[in-house]
Amino acid sequence: MLITLTTDFGTSDWFVGTMKGVISGIAPATRIIDITHKVPPGGLLDGAFALSASSPYFPPGTIHVAVVDPGVGSSRRAITLRTQRAIFIGPDNGVLSWAVREEQIEEIRVINNDSWLLNPISHTFHGRDIFAPVAAHLAAGERFEDAGDPTDDFVRLPWPELSTGDHELRGEVVYIDRFGNAISNLPSGAFPAGLLEGDTVTVSCGGRSAPLRHCYTDAAPGKPLAIMGSSDLLELAINGDDFAEQNGIEVGSPVIARWKERS
Repeated sequence: MLITLTTDFGTSDWFVGTMKGVISGIAPATRIIDITHKVPPGGLLDGAFALSASSPYFPPGTIHVAVVDPGVGSSRRAITLRTQRAIFIGPDNGVLSWAVREEQIEEIRVINNDSWLLNPISHTFHGRDIFAPVAAHLAAGERFEDAGDPTDDFVRLPWPELSTGDHELRGEVVYIDRFGNAISNLPSGAFPAGLLEGDTVTVSCGGRSAPLRHCYTDAAPGKPLAIMGSSDLLELAINGDDFAEQNGIEVGSPVIARWKERS
């Protein structure tokens, strides 16, 4: 069985290692893979994007644990979701929602099986006391329905809507990676068929315009460009530099893609 971890804990403290210790104590044969622990503190949108971008590439039956939890210790629920391909575990604050936004959710449980948890439960470290042991019990073969009571709802972070105009698409930045590339919510499938194969497309963001290119080196060093990134989403970049920093881009910044009418 495989468990992944996505957190905002960083790697300089003991938090991630402790979660792995809890998992190994309950399900010692389980493999654990770190997706990232560099989510900005409390960065729900960043955590949700990281999980959604990575989870489809894991084998069926993977258990994904996401702990970006600014409301830890409050009345927010702890939940686990099961889809056809995976199980997701984390706080009910939306961090799981983008990963399952196009999935058929088979079952949702509010985690409240006290026998699966580490007691007494800390008010500040539910990653250790709730999410890690629940993941481990499921990895060890215990029944999903034993995690807690069923529920029909969970918190969903809204995925930004795109809008269409006359030869244009409008969206917004949903993630900025460590290279400063500004990833938008505009997928290749939103563009007219064949448009991305050679027609002139210009993308604007933060007052800067960039041509659509195939790869980063299609632009001269220091020059901006737009590409379809590995998540099949349009992103803006600078060859060899930080697009977001250079142009004051943040998550939520508007993105406009325009193209000329075909003759």
